Amino acid sequence: MSESVSITPTIGPARSVASDALITLLIRAIGIGLLFASTTATAVILGSEQYGQFSSALSLALLYATAAPLGTDRVLVRRLSIGGQDTAAAEVALTHRCSLLPAACISLTSLMSAVICQLLGYTDWARTLTLAVLMALPLTLTYLRQWAAIPLVGTRSAILPEQFLIPLLSLCLLGLLWLFQLPLAAAPAAAGTALLTFGIWLTTVSTGRLRTVYRQALQVTPADNDTIRSRTREGLPFVLVATGVLLAQRCLPVAVAAGAGFAASAQFSWALMASGIASLPLGILNLSLMPGFARLHHQGDLNGAQQLARHAATMTFLAAVSAAAVLLAAAPLLEPLLGPQYSLVPALLPPLLLAVLVDCLTGPTIPVMQTTGLERLYGRCLAVHLPLQLLLILTLSRLGGTQGAAVAYLIGRITWNIAIFLLIRRHRQLIMLPSLHCAAAELRRFRRGLQRFRRPVQSH
Repeated sequence: MSESVSITPTIGPARSVASDALITLLIRAIGIGLLFASTTATAVILGSEQYGQFSSALSLALLYATAAPLGTDRVLVRRLSIGGQDTAAAEVALTHRCSLLPAACISLTSLMSAVICQLLGYTDWARTLTLAVLMALPLTLTYLRQWAAIPLVGTRSAILPEQFLIPLLSLCLLGLLWLFQLPLAAAPAAAGTALLTFGIWLTTVSTGRLRTVYRQALQVTPADNDTIRSRTREGLPFVLVATGVLLAQRCLPVAVAAGAGFAASAQFSWALMASGIASLPLGILNLSLMPGFARLHHQGDLNGAQQLARHAATMTFLAAVSAAAVLLAAAPLLEPLLGPQYSLVPALLPPLLLAVLVDCLTGPTIPVMQTTGLERLYGRCLAVHLPLQLLLILTLSRLGGTQGAAVAYLIGRITWNIAIFLLIRRHRQLIMLPSLHCAAAELRRFRRGLQRFRRPVQSH
């Protein structure tokens, strides 16, 4: 494993992130293929109703796991990124301690809500809330490990277990179920996901450099209550940042389920996952660039941050356009692949892919906001945007089903990205848009590669 993130802000941005981001992109690309296959297999095996329930429970579990640290996980990655690796064990121990009580409170609240839903006759929602708690604890541990690992061992090593191993093993498990013709429902699928996630977490913190850090963290003297309160106050501005990003991506199926039912939520969930393939480079760069932007801001290097931001926006937008074109071309093949229960999926792709392109157009806004002191402003914006986004999806899904939900998502992403672009421009003087110069350079590089590929073929 690499022991540090290979980002050197004083060197050209394209060169500085390549060694980490490109390998990470390759790992994530393979992982997204495995995730696509395992998600599709799960959707087909479970059927739209059961898969809608499982997807909603997983979305809630991801929200619980993201909210539990109360933003202290973001403080952890920032501290380790700017030179706090000598105290890594103490930082990891403190972050886990800060997450313990909130995780317990969230789980208890969800279970009490499940009991109330059961008493009121909403058995499906009671089961969904219970399954969310089942998956939330291993996901919380996994998220904390990943944030600690990014500055300690590099992004590619940090994301490998969750992005590659979990979907691979899930696909193998689904293959065994299909081979032996065993039935599958939402509850067993959630239990299997929880066990698999916990097993991967336990393996990864028991090997490599993380083994040393976690072993030392167990020996650290427990932090006192004043230290925990101080760190929690430091992390609170990141809570809306962390949960808001997740709500904007993963908790939308819950709103669709409330507006149009679990079957509609299943179709929307699968289409949202498929369209997310186009945003793969953006997600990788958001992780890879976070330590780099933190260091650039710490050093006051505005020009370096601007160059890094524009180059990243260029790469992500060009890649997203290419991926979106391929997905649209393959849309007619989806109904035969998924079956008649998912017949509306092809019609959902155009608005969802447009939303992805809008996100990629502004580039790495998330690491910029989180590492340059704008987290409080970002959180306040999310506090206004997210209720409106969810309300819009709930309303349009009631009126227009899954198609209405997709259009609502597109409207929300357009509004959000315009607002964030203007705020970053005003407060940090950064232009979060692709650079025509960078785009031309990327196209020239692509043409040269294509010509080198053609010459041997023609000579042969």
